[in-house]
This record gives sequence, C-alpha cells and structure tokens, in this order.
Amino acid sequence: MAPRKPRRSTTKGESRAPKVSAPHSTAEIPSVPSKSKIVPVELQQLLLNIFKNTFRENYNSKLSGLIQQTKQHLFSREFNKAFGSEDLREAYAVRWSPSRALAYTQIFYNLTPLTRRLVSDCGEGFGNPEHGPTDQPQDALANAQNAAKDAEDSRGKSNRIVCIGAGAGAEIVALGGYLSLLSNRPVSGTQEAISQDEGLDRTISPQRLEITAIDIADWGSVVDRLQSNVTAAPPLSQYASAEAKAANSALIGATAMVLNFVKQDVLSMAMDQMPAIFADALLVTLMFTLNELYTSSMSATTNLLLALTMLLPAGALLLVVDSPGSYSTVSVGKTSDGNGQSTKNYPMQWLLDHTLLESAAIGSSKNASAERQWEKLESQDSEWFRLPSELRYPIELEDMRYQMHLYRRL
Repeated sequence: MAPRKPRRSTTKGESRAPKVSAPHSTAEIPSVPSKSKIVPVELQQLLLNIFKNTFRENYNSKLSGLIQQTKQHLFSREFNKAFGSEDLREAYAVRWSPSRALAYTQIFYNLTPLTRRLVSDCGEGFGNPEHGPTDQPQDALANAQNAAKDAEDSRGKSNRIVCIGAGAGAEIVALGGYLSLLSNRPVSGTQEAISQDEGLDRTISPQRLEITAIDIADWGSVVDRLQSNVTAAPPLSQYASAEAKAANSALIGATAMVLNFVKQDVLSMAMDQMPAIFADALLVTLMFTLNELYTSSMSATTNLLLALTMLLPAGALLLVVDSPGSYSTVSVGKTSDGNGQSTKNYPMQWLLDHTLLESAAIGSSKNASAERQWEKLESQDSEWFRLPSELRYPIELEDMRYQMHLYRRL
C-alpha cells in the first residue's frame, strides 16, 4: 500500500472518534498556541513510522471495514463493542492513535514544568526547577565530569507517569517522542529547537520514565507492541547499506521507558489499590478521557479527582486534554413528564475547576478558610494541532482540535 499524505482536515477531536465540523481558517484558530515549540517534522515522521511498523500486517483489505465498524460503535457510544476484539482495537490504534500521538508529543514538549522537573532531576548541571538554570559558568571538563556523575546518580531511578484511558497507545508513543527531545540523541535537524528550550542544558538524558497506562478495555498487547517499537531500532531492508545499518537506532534507549498496563475501570478502583499507582506520580494524564468518565458517572469522577488530591504529592501535575466546546459537556438530570425535572449541561472545564480549585480545598480543611490544594498553571479552550503536509502514512489522518488544562498539586 502506497504511503499517503495525512489529510488536511478540520476534524474535531472527540472522546473517541472525531466528528467533522465546519471549516475554520488558520486566522480564526491558530494551529498552535503562541510561543509554542514545534516538534520537528523528522521526529513526527519517526513516530508515524512506529505505528506503521507495529501494525504493518493490519494495512490490508480488511482494515477499511474494521475502521467503519469501529466508527459506528463509537458513534453509538457502544465502547464495549468498539474495543471488544483485538482486531477492532488494532484498527482504532492504526487509525486514530497516530495523529493523537503527534499532537500529544507537542503538548508534552510545551509543558515547561514537566520538562524542568525531568531534566533538573538528572543533576545540578540542569538547574533548579523552581529557580531556573544555574547561573555559574563551567568549563568543558567540569561540565563533562558533572554529567558523568549525574548519569551515575540517576541510574536506577525513575519518574512515574500515570495515563488514565491510555490503552490505544498514543500517550506511550508521545512520551517516547518527548523523551527523545529531552535526550542527548536528537533526531537530525532538531538540536537547534531543543537548545532554545528555557536555557536548559542537554548534556545527558533525563531519568527513565515509568509509565502506568490504565484502561477498561484489554489494550495490553497494543501498548506492549508499541512500547517495544519505541525502544527498538526500526526494521531495515535486507538490502540496506552498511552505513544505513550503522546509523539505525531506536527512538529512545531500551531502558529509558518502563511500561505497566493495568486493565481496570478507574471509576470502580478500590481505594486500597490507588496508592500503589498514584502516590508518587510526577504526572497524571487524562487525554480525551475525562468527558467520558463524567458521562459515565459524574459523582464517581468527582470522587476520583478528590482521591487524586489526597494521593498525589506536592508538585505533581495533572494534565487534561479533551474535545473543545460543546463536544465536552456533561448532562445532569433527566427530563421527566411526571415531575418536570430538566437536564442541565455543564462544561467539563467548569466541573474540573470546581472540583479541584473549590471542592478539594473545602474537603481538605475543617476551617472556614480552606487552603488551596491545586493551582491552575495553564488553560487553552480551543487549539489546533495540524499535521505537516510532508508526513507520510499508509492511510489518511486528520488534524486535531482540543482543549488543554494543566494543574499542579500544592
């Protein structure tokens, strides 16, 4: 199957399947936030290649039918059917996860609090995450010695990231791409962009990431295969030159990412299960998942967010990415002819702010002057991620529109 250009569409990112909206000009909605750092096209293509290599056997005559079947189940919100077989799960990962992985990579790349934490934890040469890079100049020998010491000190350590609803693998590949941007093994053409990032030194790689992916469906095989291709060199033709073979390498090192998949309905997770997963997390993500959780049960989702408030350490980040506008509202109440009860729609962002910035504070203090438990670091109501026209992939992909909110535990 010949590679195709990703489609330049105006498809909105939805909970599971995109819906097409009326066209918007780039003047109305910018492709990226102001001052946003762009992931190099070379790296974006490598991330697409990971999906292509992982699912190379799936690009066949059956794929179109499986995608259409998945679309129909998603449109009907029959998630158990949409993700009920390995064939359908793989079709979803082939069709929707690649473009989301590219968008998520850019989102991670622009999370300065996360970058500072990961890079500064490698040692003194990377500066203090609260006060910025070190101001004292170092000669080349001293810098090399510090880098070696930091690499030795960081060996065996990990930073835990918990991705709720991450079964389809987009977050896994995106974190691999993000880690490669932070490492000392940049993709060709990316070093200049990396060196401009907040003045942070890039002499050594950050610590490895320990990722826990939680999903209600059985995505274990999908995420394991994607993680294997993130940490392994891509396959080469038997006719590849010796030079090509020598230059061939994995996106990140084999030990840079540790993955644990948990098949679990996070809303029914017992409280005694949660500390082992969340207690020391650096980052928790809810990517196109929170609105689904609210729709399933607003009370259970609120309890989950309050539980995260109790479990996450100070400084931990919570990242929420979801569909923008009317695609991300929660209906409360049901219309009834008998009692006149009416349905009210609440924006997901409002519910999230209310829980974290108000209810969490009230619930954590018996005093009238409750202390804040979270601060909101960043909020974007509607952004576009647009696929570069140079990218190639066996089937058509679509641009992604999203809202994004970042919170830090106090």
